[in-house]
Amino acid sequence: MSLVPVDATNLKIALQNDAQQWRTTISWAKDRRNAYVQNLTAAQMTTLGISVADQAFITAFVADLGRFVQLSNGNLPADATNMTTNIQGILGVL
Repeated sequence: MSLVPVDATNLKIALQNDAQQWRTTISWAKDRRNAYVQNLTAAQMTTLGISVADQAFITAFVADLGRFVQLSNGNLPADATNMTTNIQGILGVL
């Protein structure tokens, strides 16, 4: 990981780039969560031939996106799961 530049001009550029990346990530999470919630029900996953075990990972991943969106809106989620484990599960499904 690179160091934060000490020069004021470089620091300003780094902060702008990082804030833009963060905003893009939040926007992506909102869009993807909404798409999954609207278009991917348990019945649809079953129709697609996705096993119940794999559906659990997919559902957990979508819930993680929802919690991230909730947190980005200033609301503390009521529960949490290990997002890294859920991501690994999704990558195993694919």
